[in-house]
Amino acid sequence: MYKGYTELYDHISSLRVINTHCHHRETGDFRNFSLSALIENSYVSWCGVELESNKKSRENFLSKVGHRSYFFWLQKSLRAIYGLDEKISVDNWDDLSDRIRKAHDKNDFHLKLLREKCGYERIVLDGYWNPGGDNGVPDLFSPTFRINMFAYSYNREVRDHNDNNALILYDKDIHDIDEFTDFMEEIIIRKKSEGTVALKSALPYDRGNDFIQTSKEEAQWALEKKPSEVTAEEIKLFQDYVFFQICRIAAEQGLPLQCHTGLGEVHRSRALWLRDAVALNPETRFVLFHGSYPWTSDVAALVHRYPNVYADLCWLPIISPAAARRFLSELIEVGNTDRLTWGCDTWTSEESYGALLAMREVLAEVFAEKVEREYLNKEEALRFIDCILRENPSEIYGIPLKD
Repeated sequence: MYKGYTELYDHISSLRVINTHCHHRETGDFRNFSLSALIENSYVSWCGVELESNKKSRENFLSKVGHRSYFFWLQKSLRAIYGLDEKISVDNWDDLSDRIRKAHDKNDFHLKLLREKCGYERIVLDGYWNPGGDNGVPDLFSPTFRINMFAYSYNREVRDHNDNNALILYDKDIHDIDEFTDFMEEIIIRKKSEGTVALKSALPYDRGNDFIQTSKEEAQWALEKKPSEVTAEEIKLFQDYVFFQICRIAAEQGLPLQCHTGLGEVHRSRALWLRDAVALNPETRFVLFHGSYPWTSDVAALVHRYPNVYADLCWLPIISPAAARRFLSELIEVGNTDRLTWGCDTWTSEESYGALLAMREVLAEVFAEKVEREYLNKEEALRFIDCILRENPSEIYGIPLKD
């Protein structure tokens, strides 16, 4: 281990963090919670191994995913929170599940974990089931407003991947592109007045990040045609126009635009596809999520070239700590201290704490190495860490720091 690691890790662990991205579930979702329910609401469920409530299924599950980073960090979190002395096994599965269930019998337990165990001062919430919502906990969650539904509102018969359509959600019937743009702007301004601190594009789960500048005349075609007649090309022209209008509105309203990049559908999702939108909207602050994994150098290149691009390491440390270390080291070398943030990107408090533990380790290892190699001194490293976990998100999202 690099010299100074422990000192840096202790400092990181003492900080009250502004968490820039999560999908934390509502209180009612934690009733009758169990280990299996926790796994189902975590990235471990993305590993594609079936889990049933019997010994043979659990043995098979643990043998196939026990080495995965998602499982490693969730397990580490559970051991710390619930006082488990050993790794999760078939033998202790039910006991741990009972501990989880009993703890969550108290409705505020999941929030207590976020505030006290994780030490979050504020969390930016992407509640895609209720775009722009704060889960009824406005003193902890600041909403981001997911904009996918606008790109899928050229008629009332389509939905985005979250089953949302803005025309249906807000009871509108619009066939004019100027009226549609005004409608989007009105909703975004309203959401900002209700506490929204950012906009969020998760469009790579629906289509690619390959947005180009189009005209309102081209965007109009999809709005005025019958659902059965609109072509794929006309849909893309409409969506591209909508995205550029959202970039404009975000800049005018002073709202950063969070953009999913990398993993997901892995189809035209890499960050470099956003280059035209970034270059043609210099007043819009683009916060690129997940390091565009596995294309992490895309984000580093955009951060290096464009002053309106920010990198958020959310999700990456639990996807692959090795990739997160490489990416962070690269960003330190090519980006300014005010261009980097982190969010847990999880649904539950337990996985959020695991994501935080992963980020703490990545930060301490990378900055300890930089100090040992005399690339930074200790004071510079500590300052940079404070920027990532507190000062940058405070400035980008307009969230005041507490003393």
